[in-house]
Amino acid sequence: MGASVTVEQFSLQAASFARLPSHEAATQLLLDAAGVGAGSEVLDVACGPGMVACAAAQRARRVAGIDLTPAMIDQAKVLQAKLGLANIEWHVGEATALPFEAASFDAVTTRYSMHHIADPDLAAVELVRVARPGARVAIADMVLPREQGIAYDRMERLRDPSHVRTLSRDELVALAVGAGLRELRLANYLFTVELERLMKASFPRPGDAERVRALFEADLGVDRMGLSLMRADGISLTYPVLIVSGVTPA
Repeated sequence: MGASVTVEQFSLQAASFARLPSHEAATQLLLDAAGVGAGSEVLDVACGPGMVACAAAQRARRVAGIDLTPAMIDQAKVLQAKLGLANIEWHVGEATALPFEAASFDAVTTRYSMHHIADPDLAAVELVRVARPGARVAIADMVLPREQGIAYDRMERLRDPSHVRTLSRDELVALAVGAGLRELRLANYLFTVELERLMKASFPRPGDAERVRALFEADLGVDRMGLSLMRADGISLTYPVLIVSGVTPA
């Protein structure tokens, strides 16, 4: 999937995405996994509307957030101003070619980004490159077994044309190992959202929203997509998320 499609989609999604639940406990879990503390210099890659970066700035000495989509950075600046945080800088750039010197940060995070990147292995290598020796890098993304991932990807590319591919648990771990991370730690959590709330933050191509809703209706009680669908007032879906963190080589 080309960068232009990602920018197009997330420019449309920026304001709505910023209003989705930020699940603060999961954010703190990610920062813990990255070892973010009072003296940390932190980079959050594919920062979106800035929720992780702003949370990090309330713990750390200095934070940088970078995203491919300028509209997301605009939303991040709004959140920064709302929270009155002065220790954050924002950048526009690609996760696979980070505009930072090697060994610039002692904690690096990224959340919900790898499934949008055509070469996630290269992105993981970049996360490690910009981290100092002995720093912690934490990667969070949804994971699904391969067969369920195939079914989910079929739906998700209709809902969000910038989606590339969902990794399995083993693939996300292998990505971290391949980038050179050691002493791996794994943590899991679930993130539940209502389908219609998600659709309001989505900009599928004409006709595809109806196809997406039909796929969800057909998956109730079947779970081909691995999202543990439930129906109350409407359909809700639950994303299984894995955080993989590790230490960079000395």
